[in-house]
Amino acid sequence: MRVLRLFDPWQGELCTCPPKYTLNPYTGCAHRCLYCYISSFIPRAFEVREKPPFLHLLERDLRECEKTLYLSLANSSDPYPPVEAERELTRAILKLCQREGMPVLILTKSPLVVRDIDLLQAMQAAVSITITTLDSQKARLLEPGAPPPQDRVRALQALTEAGIPTILRLDPIIPGINDTQEEWHTMLARLAPYIRQVVASTLKLRWDTGERIATSFPEIRHFLSLFSERKGRSLYLERKVRRALLEKLREIVHAHNLPFSTCREGFPEFNDLTCDGSALLSR
Repeated sequence: MRVLRLFDPWQGELCTCPPKYTLNPYTGCAHRCLYCYISSFIPRAFEVREKPPFLHLLERDLRECEKTLYLSLANSSDPYPPVEAERELTRAILKLCQREGMPVLILTKSPLVVRDIDLLQAMQAAVSITITTLDSQKARLLEPGAPPPQDRVRALQALTEAGIPTILRLDPIIPGINDTQEEWHTMLARLAPYIRQVVASTLKLRWDTGERIATSFPEIRHFLSLFSERKGRSLYLERKVRRALLEKLREIVHAHNLPFSTCREGFPEFNDLTCDGSALLSR
């Protein structure tokens, strides 16, 4: 049984990620984000569960895997749920990766990642933190279980001061909620000193996410008809709509002298660096 697996997002035709491994230390996610896609295929998606003991299997996989690749931690469930403060499962994984020389790209919304700065400084690592909005009231509705955005800002600052490469994940961009140029300018002005890349993505609707978002943000119902392009299991914004949004955001990011990339959008020409931030693992 292998626990370290190659990343394959449903063989998505728009995915531009380089070859990499992926691992989710936990099943389910405590953030309960209204836009989260895992609720469409993971039972009890917002209930965090530890996986059966697997560290001994991971140790074996790390010895045998291709060391020219890297580990993306994690792609479905945040590797730093509240229970991680006590269980330290993600920290144990980082210790194994450090020992075996496996580079790690962390994706999280949690400031708990700062706890592991000592490990991250001693290995090849980068941290991507998602911030959809700096408006704390809006964030509380959109991501009811996630740490406040200001806590994530402070985490980016602490990581940067510790010399850890950081990426801002502005994801997802949702029409009518966090898609204004004014909001983007404000966010980049605040965060630019603490990040080395911006990765952005527009909302991809699953069968259950549209109604869930509209319950807390009724104004989005006006925009739901724009999600008319089906890709696999998701509905995308019309191509011209999402291109216009991402083009404008790219201009703003470049105005702050930062590289920009998109995730699963179909515009690889927009990517200044690798789409997931992994280029920073070698910097």
